[in-house]
Amino acid sequence: MARVQVNLKLDEGIVREVERLVEQGCFRTKTEAFVKALQLLIRAHKAGELIKRFDEVREATEEAPSLTEAVIESHEEEDLI
Repeated sequence: MARVQVNLKLDEGIVREVERLVEQGCFRTKTEAFVKALQLLIRAHKAGELIKRFDEVREATEEAPSLTEAVIESHEEEDLI
């Protein structure tokens, strides 16, 4: 994947914390730390969107009959035959 340079203005405190993480060996470079942070941000956003979609589906099917109950009913009807 092609790399693109992005210029950012960040709060000094954030940069100092990232530099501290690099000094502690958590990351090789500040760039690596920022890339990881952005990847985590994107992953969290996608997970939130997925949860939202699951909730929408769940809410839309709350009035639908229970699949488990339908299977049990089907088996009970088979037992009567």
